[in-house]
Parts: sequence; C-alpha cells; structure tokens
Amino acid sequence: MAEVKVHLNDVESMESFTKTVSQFDYNIYLRPENESEETKLNAKSILTVMSLAFYKRLELIAQTDDIAELLIKLQPYLVANA
Repeated sequence: MAEVKVHLNDVESMESFTKTVSQFDYNIYLRPENESEETKLNAKSILTVMSLAFYKRLELIAQTDDIAELLIKLQPYLVANA
C-alpha cells in the first residue's frame, strides 16, 4: 500500500483525477489530511471526490505495491514535499 498527498483545486481537475484513477484495477482511496486512518473514501467516484472539494490536501491511498505508473499519471495533482 502506498500513500501520497494530492490537491484538487477545481471541478475540471476533479473530473480528470477521477478518470485517471479509474484506469487502475486496484483500490484507490482518498482521505482528508489528518483524518483517522480508518477513513477511506472511493477516489474513483466523482461524487466522493467533489464532496471533498473544500479540503486543501487529501491523502491518496493506493492498494498496490507498484505505484510508479499511478504517480506518473497523477503528477499534476501531487503536493510537492508531501
């Protein structure tokens, strides 16, 4: 399992993000930064992603051992120095 921080700043980025993560077969979740580790929301759901719009940073949790391709595709959304 891998975790990175992401930021989605507008509706277009949320739509694009959701389409991107939906390309992967493994589970990908979002959690508002500093929330309980038990909190995991489906990152492939546009409604879920839009409901998290007011959070500045989100933690992305990918249930895979190989996150390299995902990180390349998510580059526009990654928070630097996370």
